[in-house]
Amino acid sequence: MERLVEPIEDSLYQGLNMELPIGGETKRVSLELLYMEFIDLWVMSLFDLQTEEAYFRSVPLLASYGEINNLWKPFGHKGIGIFYCVPKTDSPSTENPSKDNLSEFYLIWGDGNG
Repeated sequence: MERLVEPIEDSLYQGLNMELPIGGETKRVSLELLYMEFIDLWVMSLFDLQTEEAYFRSVPLLASYGEINNLWKPFGHKGIGIFYCVPKTDSPSTENPSKDNLSEFYLIWGDGNG
């Protein structure tokens, strides 16, 4: 069981290059997080670093509280693993990441086989 936890900041745009073994191969991806002020929500896009193709674009970044909230579950057929946004404490300042508190949440990416 392997997991990668990325440190995140409160900057309104985040670009993270990551890699993790998923299903026997190493996935190298770029995760982009963008704050959308008009809806007070972060959205994420994921790109393959080798082909530069998008796995998905503008998926809402919502806090996860169980298997049903694996944010990448709809993209399981793409073989990109599982992804959760988890509060660092039991009582973050907002239920989901907002403009000024993205750093109150962990982003957890894993292969889903552990």
